[in-house]
Amino acid sequence: MSKRAWPLGLLVLMSASALAVAPLPAPKPLDAPPAQATETASGMSYLVIKAGPDQNRMARGDFIEYRADVWSADGVTRANSKETGAQIGTVRRLISEQPGLARALLTTPVGETRRWWIQPERMLPGYPGMPNLPHVIDLTVLGEKSPVQTPDQLTPPADALRTSSGLAYKILKKGPGGDRPQRASTVVIDYSGWDGQGRLFDSSVTRGERASLPLPQLIAGWQEGLPLMARGDSFRFWIPGHLAYDGEPGSQSPKGMLVFDITLHDFSNETP
Repeated sequence: MSKRAWPLGLLVLMSASALAVAPLPAPKPLDAPPAQATETASGMSYLVIKAGPDQNRMARGDFIEYRADVWSADGVTRANSKETGAQIGTVRRLISEQPGLARALLTTPVGETRRWWIQPERMLPGYPGMPNLPHVIDLTVLGEKSPVQTPDQLTPPADALRTSSGLAYKILKKGPGGDRPQRASTVVIDYSGWDGQGRLFDSSVTRGERASLPLPQLIAGWQEGLPLMARGDSFRFWIPGHLAYDGEPGSQSPKGMLVFDITLHDFSNETP
């Protein structure tokens, strides 16, 4: 099991072989910008493919929604927006992980599509398996968007599945299936949690980093709920207080019914 936690936005630029990205016709040239491209102070260059409605409106939040088609200079498609759809980039993490992409996001007006030529050193430390080659990114900035949304229902709906303990859940997205974690497993997940008033009190998603956690050390609701999931599944859990933090008097943890959205990425029975 990999313990590396990749931030939001970085996943869009994985190697083609790792994610079997469907190839797209590559623009030309790939290894250097054309003469008509605009060079920025950073040395990166771009062409405007489709102008945005307001050249002065830039996305300035910590989370930016965008679409990106990406090629390396060897002609390999590294990301295909028809497959990935819109992505939400965590700007602070991208600045440290892929500064060239972060700069392109912050300087492309909202609603505009630009073709960026980015030198390999501007991509470092880069994505897993990244070749030491220039990259071309057809980038459309859609605007600012939070990666987590407060659930509409903070108590279990009538169609939620329930266990004898009082745990309730719904399947938000099914993965490919397969094995499920055991109660002694270490799980790699993304999660967000809300209290009974709809306040977000914790989220790996907003931190831009997956969490690797030993199930035996987690609340009873998670110990019961995570073994119901397979890799790639996303569930919403309604966890009553007696399966969460109500038994911890005086702690700062939220009390009462809690709602968690959890995506299971991986798990291992190895001791962390």
